[in-house]
Amino acid sequence: MGSLVVYYSRSHSSAPIRVQTEDEVDALVDQVREESPAAAPVLMQCYISDDIHSQELSVGVVDTRGVIRYAGEDASDGVYSTGVGSSDGEPLAYFYMDTWTGFPANSEVSLDVVRPALKQYLLTDGARPTGVSWQYGPEADL
Repeated sequence: MGSLVVYYSRSHSSAPIRVQTEDEVDALVDQVREESPAAAPVLMQCYISDDIHSQELSVGVVDTRGVIRYAGEDASDGVYSTGVGSSDGEPLAYFYMDTWTGFPANSEVSLDVVRPALKQYLLTDGARPTGVSWQYGPEADL
């Protein structure tokens, strides 16, 4: 099993965070939650250390909620978490290294969905988490 390599701040470009256990996942989510302002929620890019080119899990965290995007072999264009909100509303803004990233208006889920998804991604060496309802983004050609 690999570890997670996580980036969300410019300081991580040369020294990413490494997460190896479920307890460390919880600590990471708590840390990002504390650092994440409501006006500019933080987005993490997470990779499996053994193979950072096969899949990516993007996880945004703010207050008691977050967003998830998975891209991998079975979802090359990426899929987004489905949660609360309107499917025809304005995109949600999360920020990866101070850069705006849009998510579908209905993609926010509880941290009770975010935490297990991140843990499952770690424990399965990058498989798409199964405890998340997924949707294609508005840019997908269905």
